[in-house]
Amino acid sequence: MIDGVEILFGSREVYCSNQAVVLTGLEFNLLWLLMNDFPNIVSRESIAKHIFNRSLDESNRSINMHISTIRKKLQINSEHSRIKSFRGEGYVFLPH
Repeated sequence: MIDGVEILFGSREVYCSNQAVVLTGLEFNLLWLLMNDFPNIVSRESIAKHIFNRSLDESNRSINMHISTIRKKLQINSEHSRIKSFRGEGYVFLPH
């Protein structure tokens, strides 16, 4: 658990402030990758390789879309965004 967000890999469940958060399979995998690498920045290239099983296409904005969706779902139970983007570097899961 990091800052009220708990991810249960075996059952593929996520809780934020003790409330269940419904994520798609891809969203779950992406959140798990970010939380598993906490507190390190995860590059977009690493996300593309591990989550999408392909190399990064700079014109493809799907990673941004999925990150945005996860942020919104986690913010329902919290006033803070827990995923921070670092321009040109990637994303990191941060406690508040």
